[in-house]
Amino acid sequence: MNSFLVTEWTDTVTGAKGYLALDRVFDGVAGGGIRMKEGVSKEEVQRLAHTMTLKLMGLGMPIGGAKAGIDYPSNKADSKDVLYRFLEAHKPFLEQVWGASEDLGTTKEDIVRIVTQLGLESPVDAFLYRMDSSTKEVILNNLKESLSLNVDGVTITDLVTGLGVANSTLEALKSISLNPEEATVSIQGFGSVGASTAKYLNNAKVKIVSVSDVSGTLYNPEGLDVELLLKAKDEKGNINRSLIPENYIQSNRSDWLTYEVDVLIPAAIADAINDENESQIQAKLIVEGANIPVTIEAEKQLFDRGILVVPDFIANSAGAGFFGTILYKGIGPDAYKIFDYLSNQVSSTTEWILRKAKEENISPREAAVLFLDTNQVKINVAENV
Repeated sequence: MNSFLVTEWTDTVTGAKGYLALDRVFDGVAGGGIRMKEGVSKEEVQRLAHTMTLKLMGLGMPIGGAKAGIDYPSNKADSKDVLYRFLEAHKPFLEQVWGASEDLGTTKEDIVRIVTQLGLESPVDAFLYRMDSSTKEVILNNLKESLSLNVDGVTITDLVTGLGVANSTLEALKSISLNPEEATVSIQGFGSVGASTAKYLNNAKVKIVSVSDVSGTLYNPEGLDVELLLKAKDEKGNINRSLIPENYIQSNRSDWLTYEVDVLIPAAIADAINDENESQIQAKLIVEGANIPVTIEAEKQLFDRGILVVPDFIANSAGAGFFGTILYKGIGPDAYKIFDYLSNQVSSTTEWILRKAKEENISPREAAVLFLDTNQVKINVAENV
């Protein structure tokens, strides 16, 4: 993977390794989240940064893709200190080039607190760097107000990605002529993306029959009570088993992909579907809620079996576009206007790539590359997707 720039950092206190990958820089800036987990590698960070570029292109945002990763357990007591030192070391990038956000193992609140301590106004100061003072003030106020928005008691940033994944799923169901109320879905992961995806699919009358978290898989062929699960989960997506009905089948956490359902939504980890388990899949569709959750080799094998995979840089791109709606699309701090814009973008793009895939007898990923080529011909980054 050829990134524009990659930094390698070593924490002087713990020895933790960290990386910042700027996949592409458009108009002087790139945007992407900070991942903290044990085992994260430079190669993973570069892949995620490239995916970020593709997401932003698909949404028509003039922003390059970036990603940071810190190889350190996010649940350790000193993890926030490690995050502080990583961001302190990368302050020049935060000031002028890199707009940062949360990702696996980090929170928006911690990032905002740390960059403020470092003397910055926001994690996206780089996007504001070239603006005149009056425009900067308006945009900064809109950003701060937008970040504080919530819907039904949940912050907008915890909902927007899952809303996009749900809308992408609904478009995918249309492509196989399946009504939402007739469809069954299994979801891996019940953090902010998996939970919000389940919430919005449940609102659309889709039956969620299986959900997995770190403790295992819950399954009920008649459908899970999504509202109950949302109340039973903690902030990290772990579901309290003492609140689960006795008729729910509890099994290994890998079982989520083995059930005979219409749609699988991997919304947890990278490479969750791979050469070793793709043969167990019985679904008709896979909609990628997580970043790079299906290996390229497994995706090719699934396509040969007639199973369509809606790629991550289309399906879960709404979260990536959140800041761009305010910075570049002139949308103010209105949750429903932000939701409408991003939902429409994700839905229309999903419809386009699945129609094109069927017409050309190619995979949805190949069709998505055609979409990027068609809509972003001036930016040649569609290779190696």
